[in-house]
Amino acid sequence: MTVHTPIATRSRGVPGWALGLTVFILLVGGVYLAGNLAGENPSIVAGPSPSGSAGPNVEQLARQAMDRAQCAACHGQDLTGGIGPDLHGIAEGPKSENLEQLAADHPDEWIALWIDGTGPEVEGINRMGMPAFGESLSPEEIQAVVDYLLTLQ
Repeated sequence: MTVHTPIATRSRGVPGWALGLTVFILLVGGVYLAGNLAGENPSIVAGPSPSGSAGPNVEQLARQAMDRAQCAACHGQDLTGGIGPDLHGIAEGPKSENLEQLAADHPDEWIALWIDGTGPEVEGINRMGMPAFGESLSPEEIQAVVDYLLTLQ
């Protein structure tokens, strides 16, 4: 007959690895919570934030679309102008004379119409080098860009 040696078991306390894992999880959760209290973590809700500015998801979508469209090449890295006009403050109206009638005719959508550039509303307007992005950006991307631009002061 064979005698089996009993397996040694822990008779008290929590294993060290479990304690370490618990402390790690609590630290990560605490850092996340502290970051949220400071407003550093992005919102999980899309759309405008309560302050009226574009929410983080809208801004992120807008920035991705503007990177693809290479807006900074003409409007400057911070969109304060370059070859193209400064885009800050366009919530007050167009910066270029060629867009004044478009803004008068379509006060709520002139920016989207101008960026899209493929509709009959912009036919005959001198684009002054501004490309039409209606075929390369989706309507959602164009709207995100508009929402973002309207937050720039």
